[in-house]
Amino acid sequence: MARSKWNRKRKAEERAAKSGKDPRDKDDVNAAGYKLHQDYSVAKTSNPKMEAYYSLLGLHSTRFDAGAAAASFVTCVTDEEKTAERERFMSSLRAILPASFRIDRSLDVSVQNKLIEEMNEFVGKETEVQIELPTRSDAVGGKMSLMNGAASQSQSNSELQQPQQQEQQQQQQQQQQQQGSDTPAVTTITRKIAPAKPIPFISATDSTGYTLTLGYQLSVDRRTLRRNLSLSSLHEWLKTHTDCGHITRQETVSMIPPVVLDVRPGMTVLDMCAAPGSKTCQLVEVVGGFGNRDTENEKDGKNEQCCREPEGYVIANDADAKRAYMLVTQLRRLQSPSVFVTSCDGQYFPILDAKEDRGTEREGMFDRVLCDVPCSGDGTVRKNPGIWRHWNQNGALALHPLQLSIALRGARVTRLNGYMVYSTCSMNPVENESVVAELLRITNGSLVLEDPRPRMEGLIARPGWSTWKVLREEKRGSAKANKDYKKKNSPKMIAKRKEWAEKREKENCCSPPKERQDANDAQKNEEEEIFERSPYHTLPYIAPDTWDDATLRVRTTSLGFVEYDTYADVEPEWRRRVRASCFPPTEAEAKQFQLHKCLRCLPHDMDTGGFFVALFKKIKPLSHDATERMNQMARESRGGIDVDAHLNSKGGHDTENNDVESSSIIDKSDDVINDENGESKIEQGDVQPTSGGPKNNCHNPEPLEDKKKEDEEETIQKAPTGKVGMNHNKQKKKTDLSNEDFVPLDESIWPPIVEQFGLSPHFPKEQYMARASGEAKVLYFITKAIKEQLIDRGIQNRITVINSGLKAFERCSIQDARAKYRISQEGIQFVVPYMTKRLLVATADDFYKCIAVGFIEFNVFSDVFQSKISDLEPGSFVVALEGHEYDVGKKMFLVMWKRKNALECFVTKVEIDGIVSKLRALGLVAPKVSAVLEGEP
Repeated sequence: MARSKWNRKRKAEERAAKSGKDPRDKDDVNAAGYKLHQDYSVAKTSNPKMEAYYSLLGLHSTRFDAGAAAASFVTCVTDEEKTAERERFMSSLRAILPASFRIDRSLDVSVQNKLIEEMNEFVGKETEVQIELPTRSDAVGGKMSLMNGAASQSQSNSELQQPQQQEQQQQQQQQQQQQGSDTPAVTTITRKIAPAKPIPFISATDSTGYTLTLGYQLSVDRRTLRRNLSLSSLHEWLKTHTDCGHITRQETVSMIPPVVLDVRPGMTVLDMCAAPGSKTCQLVEVVGGFGNRDTENEKDGKNEQCCREPEGYVIANDADAKRAYMLVTQLRRLQSPSVFVTSCDGQYFPILDAKEDRGTEREGMFDRVLCDVPCSGDGTVRKNPGIWRHWNQNGALALHPLQLSIALRGARVTRLNGYMVYSTCSMNPVENESVVAELLRITNGSLVLEDPRPRMEGLIARPGWSTWKVLREEKRGSAKANKDYKKKNSPKMIAKRKEWAEKREKENCCSPPKERQDANDAQKNEEEEIFERSPYHTLPYIAPDTWDDATLRVRTTSLGFVEYDTYADVEPEWRRRVRASCFPPTEAEAKQFQLHKCLRCLPHDMDTGGFFVALFKKIKPLSHDATERMNQMARESRGGIDVDAHLNSKGGHDTENNDVESSSIIDKSDDVINDENGESKIEQGDVQPTSGGPKNNCHNPEPLEDKKKEDEEETIQKAPTGKVGMNHNKQKKKTDLSNEDFVPLDESIWPPIVEQFGLSPHFPKEQYMARASGEAKVLYFITKAIKEQLIDRGIQNRITVINSGLKAFERCSIQDARAKYRISQEGIQFVVPYMTKRLLVATADDFYKCIAVGFIEFNVFSDVFQSKISDLEPGSFVVALEGHEYDVGKKMFLVMWKRKNALECFVTKVEIDGIVSKLRALGLVAPKVSAVLEGEP
């Protein structure tokens, strides 16, 4: 690794020496990191292989008939109908994805209504905007042609808009010619955008039974929203409320899996592949929230009982620790304690059941499990244009066993009568229906598919497939093969080979033997034949005139695909990549599995990305054979290395231990899932050793007697994180987060804190913990459910814990502070109900005056509030809004610091924006504040 870095550095210095530039000079790079004065071409939105593959699979054989009395999907009979359906699909796939967002479901209803009211002021009616196009366009999928195509789709505006656009473009071209500039002029067009479209299945019902729609899809993409001046107010509104956690900007189809999962308050939920975290936030909003107000206890003065902490929780897991840290950043916006962030491969997520419960009706510990597995992601091509270039079928085949293994693990940890959702952002049946069918086949009646469509109002989802074709790509035309061929036949290498041939002739003083010359010529001809371009490999890809299978097969075969009718037809060397589970079920199995209950979302049906969702219900425990198959697949991803299971004698629960050192986790086989689209992960699990596998440490085998003695004092090892074959021993980036375990606090910490803030005897000290990193700089509030069901059961011994809980107290760094700790704004709502000292109640006017940057003089407050301040000693205290002293849901509290002559607000700007928004919803904010927020001078 060090040598490769040195080589790159040396080559950079050589290039700089030739050009006469300092290699450290970065003036020729813009803020985005792109080189200046370099021609960047627009990504070509076409891939012949991908288009031919999905055409053969029958993706364009059905269409959505919205004009019928009962909107439904109908079969495309004629070639013209299939061609039209393909054109709709490709036009949508080439268009930029529109932005969408949803309002936090856990917010108070008054705040939700105020946000909807403000949003309707921006996009509640048709608006005319100026859209800036890039300076370069492309004949295939250029943004100029896309905008013109989008305008032509609207029949009502096409006749008026197209002449105006042409006239504007001609004027700009004339101005450019007059100026004589070589730089292309910026092109803008005028368009009328429709109002924000509600997403009906993203909704919530209040206490009165009224249904409130909380999801919205805009009619512009994120780039236009960010760069268009006429939409700047909407963009700022979205940024502000996104930062404070009131709304989440999320793709429309990405909102579907949590809704299908039907999560309810108080449930235990596992998100197996959680990063980047938008779906996890959606789950936390329902499961956790901020607690419920108990008016009866409030009237009786029982402050500590006027709120209830969340009874449920969400475990947000991801194999990549870096992505898990990013997940924490996303979840911090919600400030909910009901999240437990971990880093572990989904294949080896630890099983926390007691040993005697396994295989019984008490199997599993999660009410809901979400398996949003790693996939090829061709459904996200609208926001990831690089997929057009890098798509390949072999990547999907490589991911298939990983996806199945994660789904099997999810089924194992699901409780009886619980639900599991399997989802991908792919349209490929190898990653979708084939995984679902094999999962149903392995579990043999333990899982059944359910159809969530009846409770998903407004959702347009096609039925799952019961049959499909299985293809793979051969070497010819693959990205790696083309790259190697070009490198081998570059002008430099051809000149080198010619030079070497001449040198050999001089040394041997004779020409090479005729047999060797004939062999070289034959090899050259063979290579030219292998890498000869298919006549159908054109950009853009030209669709066929006829859609019969014979015509489509000619195209896929010419493009380098190999089709198999059955698994018996697969060559032996390809059977680890093209597996038996990739093939469609038999007629009897298809009738039993009912794959039509799966949801297939295509881009042109709802103007979204592509997505696949399947809902499973667990009706009985997994059989012994199913568990063994799960363990076998997990071992296979580790190159056949067993993960021994150990009994935790201290905790009384069966735990799993991985005795394999980090240096031996790389699978050296050719078929290991470790390509650009695969996310092979390695973690520990409940894997029993097989008869042919090693039962001791494979590196240091020990006698059986010594092993038994060692097992008695076995220290449970944590599962490794990250992808297979990657070096995870690099120095970590400095961050305020840690992966240290949560440990109980020393009792000596509490007396000064209890005395300073007057905490009541009912204050739950046992639910406050610190990280095991030395000094307790931060005290975290952990919910009772997470502490008892996860931490006390030893989950930290078997998995890397990234974060959980809320910061309640922080070590004080101010020199004149009399106490070691001060209250933190993040978890203040779970401390205030127990405070009897240093808690001031302020009117709306005084409360708003506390929200200021810098020092706040005492004389700006009312006389009543000044008298309350004067009675306080310097240090940390809390200000609560009058009438909301114990309302945990709204969290109208401020952490303040009193100095000798002034106050200081210890609240971040992001949370202040959220508090001001809540004040506006309550009608308590001053008129001047409203004017400032609206952007008025």
